[in-house]
Amino acid sequence: MNNFLYALLVFLILFTSCETSGGAKKPDDLIDETTMEAILYEATLMEIMNTFSPKNPDFVDILGAPLLYLKHGIDSLQLVESEAYYTKNPRIYYRIYSKVLNRLQREKDSIDRVIKEEKRNQ
Repeated sequence: MNNFLYALLVFLILFTSCETSGGAKKPDDLIDETTMEAILYEATLMEIMNTFSPKNPDFVDILGAPLLYLKHGIDSLQLVESEAYYTKNPRIYYRIYSKVLNRLQREKDSIDRVIKEEKRNQ
């Protein structure tokens, strides 16, 4: 999981650094950085959960994008426009993704501690 996340981050940085437009126009309804971080974090968790089997065929319909839209009070166009803005501003996008990766690492470390503790108690 760790290597996958770092590879994803490197890919995003490389992809966004190749942009030559010099920045994008800020959308009127831009999703703020904190909310964008939460959305990307939750979307990553959903993607990870979706890789486990057996898969619930209704998983994406129940816990996918519709849940994110409702939870954060956004719509798909707002998300796409905000994502486009942030990808054209790599420093901001890097800051957001760094926070997402840190949250994921803390979760992983927490799970690892629980597993180690359970092994010691057996």
